[in-house]
Amino acid sequence: MLKTPYDADTVKTVRIINGNSEAPDYYNLIKPEDELAIRNVQDMALIVRPPEGLSNNLAQTYTTFKVDANGEVVLPKIGAIKVAGLNRSQAAQAIQQAYEAKELNAPLIDVRIANAYIVLLGEVSKQGKYVIEREDYQLIDLLADAGGLTPNANNKMLRIFRGNRANPEIIMVNLNDYNFLKDPKLKLQAKDVIYIEPRRAAANSQNFQAYSTFIQLGFIIVNSLLLIYSITK
Repeated sequence: MLKTPYDADTVKTVRIINGNSEAPDYYNLIKPEDELAIRNVQDMALIVRPPEGLSNNLAQTYTTFKVDANGEVVLPKIGAIKVAGLNRSQAAQAIQQAYEAKELNAPLIDVRIANAYIVLLGEVSKQGKYVIEREDYQLIDLLADAGGLTPNANNKMLRIFRGNRANPEIIMVNLNDYNFLKDPKLKLQAKDVIYIEPRRAAANSQNFQAYSTFIQLGFIIVNSLLLIYSITK
């Protein structure tokens, strides 16, 4: 799974294949069609009226708004705000200033890009999608959130697939060399796919177990056929 023409068991620290020319933060900036989860940390009811029967706990929830084709998000009471090209912190500041201009009582706006996620696969405790909730989300943060590597993980070969899925940039990382922590390429971007492959010995063992199961199943089928033949003879 997720093998490449550049397969190896290890790299020295970080190796980049098919490097792209996009600005480093491009995939973490807000773009048309993005979904923004927005809340007023102080009091969400100042922005959105709580539904009947709900308490002020709404202040701790997010409401999702979609960025239109013009790069604007239309919000209650303030209308359209240009957010395309901003990161989540800059968007929060712009929205906060717009609400302050409407004389709200010191709003404190928090913005998340709801569809800015990373996919983590392979030898980690918790595979799945992880939402980028801050601008400086690093590979080491993701691995911590995922509960670390499994005992079968090949620490010397982690792959990051980034950008165009048809022709991605591939970043290969040796986690045993702590210099990888200094590499700016390992600041994660939306839609990154990270794969930690199993150690070769572990993969071979899994394959052997699969073959053994298949062979045992073959013996059972053959024995069953012989038994049926001997009964009907």
